[in-house]
Amino acid sequence: MFSATLDRRFPLILRISGIVTMLAGLQFLGPAEFLGALGMKVGDSTGLFYARHWGALVLCLGALIVAAASRPALRVPVVAAAAAEKLALVVMVMLAWQDPALAGLHGAAVFDAVCVLLYALWLLQAGKKPSIDR
Repeated sequence: MFSATLDRRFPLILRISGIVTMLAGLQFLGPAEFLGALGMKVGDSTGLFYARHWGALVLCLGALIVAAASRPALRVPVVAAAAAEKLALVVMVMLAWQDPALAGLHGAAVFDAVCVLLYALWLLQAGKKPSIDR
């Protein structure tokens, strides 16, 4: 029952999670302002460069997640890559949960943890299907 519901709702899950993921792309446009809104600071040009680059990467990943919602052939590779990236963020934030400088990432880590769970459940289910166009 849950498996069928997840499969039926998965395109919507991808659209929503992809759009929310793309919001972090605002960091590309204004890294200092975006991080400041989260209570975080970057003090040098190298940090701003990497923050801007990360924003661009996350924007692209979010766009791929949204694209996979309507293109079944993209789902497995895109969802696997997104799950890996989101899991990395969750682990990194959890390992530094008490660091006040990273408190602004707690919400993103919780959101990404939910995404990782849903993506992993779907990938496990998709691996059991004898279909070439998942």
